[in-house]
Amino acid sequence: MADDKSPLGEVILRDVRLSFAHLFEPQEFRDDETGTVRRTFNANFLIDKENDPYGNLKAIKKAAKEVREKKWGSNQPNLKPEKLCLRDGDLEDWDGYAGNFYLSTGSPESRPPSVVTNRKDKDGDWIVAVPGQQNAPYSGCYVNAIVRIWAQDNEPKKGGKRVNASVESVQFRRKGEAFGAAPADPNAKFTDDDVSDDGGDIGDDDVVDEGDDDDDGLI
Repeated sequence: MADDKSPLGEVILRDVRLSFAHLFEPQEFRDDETGTVRRTFNANFLIDKENDPYGNLKAIKKAAKEVREKKWGSNQPNLKPEKLCLRDGDLEDWDGYAGNFYLSTGSPESRPPSVVTNRKDKDGDWIVAVPGQQNAPYSGCYVNAIVRIWAQDNEPKKGGKRVNASVESVQFRRKGEAFGAAPADPNAKFTDDDVSDDGGDIGDDDVVDEGDDDDDGLI
């Protein structure tokens, strides 16, 4: 959790599960009405509703209360759930979200988060993570993260009033089952009959005559 010297709204999350992670390359969003394109680094952090030994949820709520009071004082707006960065995973149909709250975070392309492993270099600094390599965060693993909760008070056409969270830093903590389907195993799917005996190009005799299909529509 943040200490007294931490910036307003800063929270350190510990041992939370990472989801929909775009930490190394920004994700592009296009507004269909205006054609405007924006690119953001973003990620969701899952917090178990029944097992939160590090008090992540309490820390998020405390930070949100502080930034709301700072922005609006006693005149607190009544914000809809989609206007809040902390959301109920049971309302989503995404893999792994049931039984969790999740913190939705994002940062502009100009402010990429620092992403590190759980190992240090010879100088005692955390080693910078390389995507796809050992101890680099991926969707499904468990991480520590520094996030910043902040209150937005814009015109309605620019997003209106919201409580947002930015992703500042993410550290790989431990392995977890990766979200999404695993790549198909070629050793399990392909057989010796699927390749040419001589290893060369297939000839005319090897080409299957597709002919006329009874159903020429789309699948």
